Amino acid sequence: MLHKPAVQAFICQAHKKSFAAKHTVIHAGDEPHSLYLILEGSISVVLEDHEGREVVLAYLNPGEFFGEMGLFPEHNLRSAVVRTRTQALVAEFSYHNFRRFVRDYPDIMFELSGQMACRLRDLNQRVANLAFMDVAGRLTHALLELSKKPDAVPHPSGIVVRISRQELARHVGCSREMAGRVLKKLKNDGFVHSQGRNILIYRNGQNGSSMMHAAA
Repeated sequence: MLHKPAVQAFICQAHKKSFAAKHTVIHAGDEPHSLYLILEGSISVVLEDHEGREVVLAYLNPGEFFGEMGLFPEHNLRSAVVRTRTQALVAEFSYHNFRRFVRDYPDIMFELSGQMACRLRDLNQRVANLAFMDVAGRLTHALLELSKKPDAVPHPSGIVVRISRQELARHVGCSREMAGRVLKKLKNDGFVHSQGRNILIYRNGQNGSSMMHAAA
């Protein structure tokens, strides 16, 4: 995606910014001024309530935009927190300049709208999971989805996902303790091996069955 002509032009004309891990790039309630494209690193999009509790809406990786809602006049303030998970490099484009940029590179809107459609589809799936799955099913499904992300690391026995118990809990909508119990059961059942933030998802499971069955 980063190699497409319109995206390359976006990157060339944008202002580059580097952020350390766990840096808040966007605060909820901020006035929106810019669109961002991730060039390096991983970023989380989070909703917070008035008590400081959080739920993760999405994890974003290189080639993905964020801050796009502010392009639409009815979205006067930022609604979510955007925070780096790792050290990250992003390309920033003011909305004013982006609207002029689109006249020369209209294909960029297909990239942006395509990503928005994918995120809506993913959120629809998560709403369905909340309605129809228990915590174990939601957590298993979340791990399987995270294993498909670009920052997942291939392993001879499967694939490694880096995520803490707290992040998992925020992702599936449960307590940290519940996430830990479900992860322990998956480990005892031979589907995963966990050490710190590293979770190895076995390709076929130590018992020969796929973790897909655990999500059912």
